[in-house]
Amino acid sequence: MADEGLEAPDQAEVAVDLHITSTTDLNAAIQQIQAEIETRSETNVEALADRLGHLHAEMAADAKAADGLKLSLEHLELYHAWLERQVVVPGSRPEADSAKENYELGPDLCESIADTKLAIEKLIKNHPKSSVPRSGDVVRTSGKPGGDEGSAYFKVPAGRRRQMLVMLYCNLFTGPSLVLLTSFLLWMYLPYSIGNWLLLTYVGWVTFDNMTRTIPDPKRVSQSWRHTSMYEHFRDYFPIRLMKADRSTVFDATANYLFCYHPHGVQSAGAFSMASAATGFDELFPGLAVSVQTLGINFKLPFTRENLIALGLGDASAAALTRVLTGAEGSSAVLVTGGAAESMWAHPHKSKVVLKERAGFVKIALRTGAKLVPMWGFGENNLYENLAMKSRTLRKWQRRIQKVISVAPLLVSGRGVFAYSGGLIPHRRPISILVGDPIDVGPAEPNPTDERVQKVHAQYKQAVLQLFNRYKDIYDPKAEPIEFV
Repeated sequence: MADEGLEAPDQAEVAVDLHITSTTDLNAAIQQIQAEIETRSETNVEALADRLGHLHAEMAADAKAADGLKLSLEHLELYHAWLERQVVVPGSRPEADSAKENYELGPDLCESIADTKLAIEKLIKNHPKSSVPRSGDVVRTSGKPGGDEGSAYFKVPAGRRRQMLVMLYCNLFTGPSLVLLTSFLLWMYLPYSIGNWLLLTYVGWVTFDNMTRTIPDPKRVSQSWRHTSMYEHFRDYFPIRLMKADRSTVFDATANYLFCYHPHGVQSAGAFSMASAATGFDELFPGLAVSVQTLGINFKLPFTRENLIALGLGDASAAALTRVLTGAEGSSAVLVTGGAAESMWAHPHKSKVVLKERAGFVKIALRTGAKLVPMWGFGENNLYENLAMKSRTLRKWQRRIQKVISVAPLLVSGRGVFAYSGGLIPHRRPISILVGDPIDVGPAEPNPTDERVQKVHAQYKQAVLQLFNRYKDIYDPKAEPIEFV
């Protein structure tokens, strides 16, 4: 059971030049590594029981949830794979071939593991989608493809096709692409003068609205749009599951919270999903009204902005955050703290977080008295392969361009509509959003000292580490330790 500790050391690369290193130094390094392996091989029974309790809590919530909020087949498979890895725990008796024979854990815990495994196997067998073909883009936890590569194109059911259409809209037909498409249609099918006047009128309205509108604007949030089935298809594409780390934690409906999402990933799909009602935010946090923050440039894109305004998104500025967190009781915000700079570190199973020196969000929380809530979206970084990860030159130019236009020009590879690699559509890989316990920063401080900011910042980083290390082994066992950059 590796990485059980709550404190993650700074990640470092170990390089040993065998032609120069002395035999004494090499033996010392070997002994140090062996000692660390022996330490990590010891079963942390308390951590194991905690994670098992988390599975039980999610299964209990699943029994009470509506159909759209029940455990997905992919998440059940993650749970089953984690239990499979607990069957023979390092350090147990060699002859142990089942959880009940692992005497090191104790009979009660072993029996609970075995019973939970059987219960999840039953849930998987009875899941309505267990017999539905899945595309070859899905990778099972065992490492085998989830579908038949050659014939998956013809087996994919209509529901998954609808999910793909939603992803096409969200990834390819929003922003500049949608503006160009609409302009082309106006030019092709309307008389020249009418098309021009319609376009100019709309551009004028967008300019005026952006100058006079409150950001975000709670009065223009459309609950019917938040509950539209399009966002349910978006949720089910990956799928995305939103969970409290501790189901018993109560969030005060009269307080204000700043939910901080990590990691950014390429498109922050997990954070964006919280703007709609599809992931069950309203049920999980009753009484809270949340505004997801995004780049201000998105509100200058015709048509796309109407979607964001209807969902209640803000522009991720200090002014917008302050307005939300000092608004009505329960008014809260979701902020992807790493921003565009962090998106350039996104790569499967990487866990680099731009948080080492970034503390502006802590200062806003202290000024407004909002409670800080750490979140980790396991799987967010697994949606795309970052083709620039190994090129220092490309990364240098990405940073330069990002500083000028605020958007990181990423070079990534996902999947295509009919192919499972080499496209711009994200892979179908589960995203598991774990919401940690809120950090109470006390009453509002109009002018917090630097010492106070740094103290809360350190407390927040520790909370992120705890959340990550507590659930990584279940939801993304291949994830590397967190590295703050």
